[in-house]
Amino acid sequence: MSGFGAYEQELQSLLAGDISATDPSKFQTETSSLLGQLKLEARSVEDRKEATARYKKLKEEVDRKVLLGGGTVPKGAQANQDRARLMATNDKLENQNDRLRNIHNTVAEIEDVGGEITTQLAANREVIQKQQDRVKEVSSMADMASNITKRMSKWWA
Repeated sequence: MSGFGAYEQELQSLLAGDISATDPSKFQTETSSLLGQLKLEARSVEDRKEATARYKKLKEEVDRKVLLGGGTVPKGAQANQDRARLMATNDKLENQNDRLRNIHNTVAEIEDVGGEITTQLAANREVIQKQQDRVKEVSSMADMASNITKRMSKWWA
């Protein structure tokens, strides 16, 4: 087994145990040491990307375990209340992030629709301008025809 795999297995066995049963500072020291070794070993394995990803996942798991499952968190009812508050806060943040993403998507859609409307209005303005020019031309021809008709009626009358 590679050094990375051995350190990874040892860290996972530590994480699988009950943190509240161990000394919090000892747990943090051991996990920090193992994480340091894992980081070094991740640089020397063939598949660095995968090893680095596994290292980051383990580091997040250690951090989460320390914050939620023991470490320096108070024991008993206070710890449970703190964990519940932390989880509630995380849920609120996730909900707010979702709402912000939805709002961002809505704004992007509105901008797209606004751009399409502006383009359509410009095309409509052009059509209206052409129609106004035609109306002026036809009106001019009608005035000219009226004048010719008046002159011809005076000549025949």
